[in-house]
Order: sequence, then C-alpha cells, then structure tokens
Amino acid sequence: MQNRLGSGKFGPGRFGALPPSPFAQLRALLDDVTPSQEPLSLAIGEPRHAPPSAVLEVLSAARDSYAKYPPIGGTPEWRQAVIGWLSRRFDLSDALFEETTQILPVNGTREGLFMAAQIAPQKADGVMLIPNPFYQVYAAAALAAGANPVYLPATPATGHLPDLDALDDSLLARTQAFYFCSPANPQGAVADASYLARLLELARAHNFLLVVDECYSEIYDHTPPPSALQLMQAAGDNEMPLVVFHSLSKRSNLPGLRSGFCAGGRSVMRALAALRAIAGPQSPLAVQEAAALAWSDDAHVQESRQKYGEKFAAAETLFAGCYDFYRPAGGFFLWLNVGDGEAAARHLWVTQGVRVLPGTYLARDDAGGDNPASSYIRVALVDEQETMTVALKRLKDGLGSFNPAAVGAD
Repeated sequence: MQNRLGSGKFGPGRFGALPPSPFAQLRALLDDVTPSQEPLSLAIGEPRHAPPSAVLEVLSAARDSYAKYPPIGGTPEWRQAVIGWLSRRFDLSDALFEETTQILPVNGTREGLFMAAQIAPQKADGVMLIPNPFYQVYAAAALAAGANPVYLPATPATGHLPDLDALDDSLLARTQAFYFCSPANPQGAVADASYLARLLELARAHNFLLVVDECYSEIYDHTPPPSALQLMQAAGDNEMPLVVFHSLSKRSNLPGLRSGFCAGGRSVMRALAALRAIAGPQSPLAVQEAAALAWSDDAHVQESRQKYGEKFAAAETLFAGCYDFYRPAGGFFLWLNVGDGEAAARHLWVTQGVRVLPGTYLARDDAGGDNPASSYIRVALVDEQETMTVALKRLKDGLGSFNPAAVGAD
C-alpha cells in the first residue's frame, strides 16, 4: 500500500503529507481475508435509517428542474426552510442573517469545509489547528490553502476536545484557521457554550477563522448541543470570524443527497460567497427543494434520535465497564479502547465478519511518534436495531477472544 497520496509522474504536490483515505487503509488491512461469517459493516458513518419518504418523492417529481442552472446562493424557499430550522433548533433570529450571503448551500459539507480554508487570513509560516483524531478533509483543506496542519490532542485526558489553555501565543499568532467539530467525530464529545466562547475569543484576538463542523448536532443523547452561531447572536456581533456547517446526511439520513449549508459572520460569508460564485459547485434545484422539505420537518429527526438512543442502550448493556466504554453526548459512534485498533479490526473481520475502523486511521502521530488513537476502534451504530443486535453481539464475542499481545496471529 502507498504511504502517501498520489503516484505517477504528476505526484501529489503539496498534498504529499496526506495519508491515504482511512477506508483505503481499511481495505488494504482486510481485503485479503474472507471472513468466517456473513459480513456486517460498522465502519462507515452512513446512516441507514429510512430517509423521509416525502423528500424522495420531491426528488422524483422535480426531475425536470435539472434542465436549469440553479442559483448558487440557494432558492428563497430553501433559505427560508434553513432559517426556520435555525430558529426552532437554536432560537436564532432572522435578523442574525441580514445578508443573503450569510447562509449558503453546499454540496455536502465536505466540499464546503475544504473551501472555507481558502478564505482564511494568510500569515507567514501559517498553520491551521485541527483536533487529533479528526475528519480527514480538514487536513486537505489546510494544505490546499498553503498552511501546515497542526494536530491538537483530543484524548480522554482533555475530555476528547483540544486543550485551549495549552495553546501558546506564538502558535496562535501563526494560526490562519481552527477546524473544530462538535459533537466530535469520532469521540462524540460536545463543546459547551463556554468552550465555544473561548474559541471565538481566541479567533478574534489572534485574527484567525473559526470553522465549526456541527454536522452531528441533531444526534445527541440527552442535551441538545449548542451552536457557535448562538454566541454570535448573544454578542450582537455579525462580524465574528466564524463559519458553521450543518448537513442533512446525518440529520435526515440522506448522505447521498449531498446537501448541507454554511452560515456565519458577514465578512467571512461575503468572502466565501464570492469564492463560491466562481469556484463552488451549485446545488441542483431538485436537491434544494428536497432539502427545504427535510429542514422543515423535525418529526423524522426525533424518531431517528430515539433509535440511536436504543442502540446506545443496547451497547451499554454489553460493554459497560469494558474497553473504556461511555455513552457519547452526541453522534452515533462507539469509541472503544481495545489495546491495538488495527489488530482488533483484523481479528473482528476474520472471526466475526464485523468491519470496524481502526482509530489510528483517523489520527496523526504526535511529535514523539505516538498515535493518540492507535488503541481505539470506531464503531458506527448506523443500522436498524435488528441488524445492530446481531452486530453488537458479534462485536462483543470478537473482542472477548482478542488478545492484543498476539498481533499478527490471525
């Protein structure tokens, strides 16, 4: 397997520091093995609850709209649906988004997160701060913007969030952007309002862009996670150096729709809108119409959240007291400390036909050469309960027979 992105005469250029995709690494780890049981994948964060049927009907009925170029800033109906959801979910006022560019559609948040780095302030020897472990597009975005990614430990010792007090002024002075995810992928940690306020304080004091990925905010255990946009409203400051992302992939079980949005401070969003007007892909009219319907309906979200709660309860029954198990505050992943994530993933595949993602594929080595996620596996509780019951039982059996000291024995 290649250790770096790209091959052939063209080469990876500035992206040479990127590892292969986590899922390319997983295929290299497992695909030479035929599992002993029928395969069950818990590796990908792809919700498998049924999406709202009305949304799918809209997509079918709007097929003629593909003959038209869509507005890159979103239709009025799409915009009103998003504002309505922001009002219901976070008690945000319409007045917060006084300029139309302050809310923009994106074709899945991944492309928007990538593009956001390109409008960040440029600095000599610039860096972008990223939690470790992290969603891989953050690193690609930093490198594309000509900045060096700096990975901040997000471990049990720091509450699975970066320790903001550990950041020194010299690093912050070079920071162009700070990528942050709450609820965190993969650990499910949620930043409270005071943590978000501290992030915004640092962004303003040191002139960097705060990019907050809130795509899991509708999947939570007990307390709805706050949004950084609420702090912008509370401060009465529409000029905060902030852009926030939300998605229908997790909220509405529509990963294939590739539909989300970004919102934030006026100057930030003007710059992002100007860039997107030239370089950004437009969201098809049919997708915007379907997305407007999904953002306007909360009942399917509540039903889905209840299903995740039931699956976490089942997991807690099986794993409480083992593998550092905890019920995450948000998201739909288990983050289990199994001693050696790669070896455990292979063992689970060989013996149980269960596919999970080694934590090490979601993180980078620290300065000492240690990977903070190497002992973990990420388990996606995305299937319906019947399938998850079988999968979790197999997961328990497989981990019960796993011996981290016997790496390579399978």
